[in-house]
Amino acid sequence: MKALERWASIALVNLGIVAMLGFIMRSKLMFSMPAVNFKHTLHAHSHFAFGGWVTLALMALMIYQMLPERLYNKPVYRWLLSGILLNAVGMLLSFLYQGYALFSIAFSVIFILVTYIFSFVFIKDIVKANANRSTRLLAICSVVYLVLSSAGPFTLGYLLATKSPNAILYKDAIYTYLHLQYSGFFTLAVFALLINKLVTNNRTTQIFAGLLSFSVVPSMFISYLWHYPALWINIIAMIGSLSLAVCTFWFFLMLPQLRLQATQLKPVARKIAIISMAAFVLKMIFQSLTIIPSLGPLVFANRPVIIGFLHLVLLGFVSLYILAHFIEINLLSLNRTAQFGLWLFVSGILLNEIALMAQGLGFMFMLSSAIMYWLLWIAAICLMAGAMVMAANNLRRLKIPFLNYKTTTKSFSQL
Repeated sequence: MKALERWASIALVNLGIVAMLGFIMRSKLMFSMPAVNFKHTLHAHSHFAFGGWVTLALMALMIYQMLPERLYNKPVYRWLLSGILLNAVGMLLSFLYQGYALFSIAFSVIFILVTYIFSFVFIKDIVKANANRSTRLLAICSVVYLVLSSAGPFTLGYLLATKSPNAILYKDAIYTYLHLQYSGFFTLAVFALLINKLVTNNRTTQIFAGLLSFSVVPSMFISYLWHYPALWINIIAMIGSLSLAVCTFWFFLMLPQLRLQATQLKPVARKIAIISMAAFVLKMIFQSLTIIPSLGPLVFANRPVIIGFLHLVLLGFVSLYILAHFIEINLLSLNRTAQFGLWLFVSGILLNEIALMAQGLGFMFMLSSAIMYWLLWIAAICLMAGAMVMAANNLRRLKIPFLNYKTTTKSFSQL
């Protein structure tokens, strides 16, 4: 499947760019770098991580892994993936250059419109496909939440355009967007791909798929507890917390079936997938526990903990699952170089999480240590180096002349 191989390689290059921007931001906090605008780099980093890496990779896998050939070969999908990529690059460059301004907002809006079209076309096709019931439910709900998440950016746009001083609505719009992306689109798409790959579809799996899909909306209200809202919001948030706990319990009920099917996977893919699923369990537990009155406000006021949670989901859960899936279907080479890059990347994730959580605990107990900043900087180096090694290795597989020594030498000898 050459098309999917090309999209996977492009997504891996984008992951390398995302990791490089992360390294630049960590370096900016450590050293004097007047040429780097931290806020512009932060916006470019986050938008490109979502659009150029995770969304592009998940959409490509959903198209080529869930749909039959007669459907995934439709030209519309090539155009849609190209639209996702081009607008992601547009957001990357425009945010770096000007931050939130005309061009970056225009690329962001077009990107959202492309996801609308993708969601409409994909839902029509997945209904026709021979996907099992659990996969179909998770896949459809994932793209529905992707569409709904755009309410966040449009609300932010309205607040900025009207110069509204409503700080509560501003934060709620951000939390809504992040929740529907992380717990909605990303999480449901990962499990749709996992269940589809392992061909696990029975009553336990179907209940888990239903619980996971349902839990997204009520658990979103946990994000609104930071400003002590009305009683009805607290009640829905409690339902959300309970649904997360029940969903986690059902995941453990489903685990023996997944483990049995996973014995057929490649050893490296299985190890990476296990780490990914462990990150998923931690995500669900942390989300559920923020309902505790004495804990929630501390978490929402603790920047290192929030960043640690976001990276736990984006890197530890979603990104590692994508890499495991790439490995299993031969989209990511398993030679010695690629494995070195992969485990370096995993080491960077683990070090990053440990340092951020330690920073968060220090914030709670009013303790601090400069060593945490150095550990985060080292973690950023590991993430960047690991991602770039994997990306370069995959590009060599595609036989791009300037990345292939033998091909390049032969070309020069013919001049």
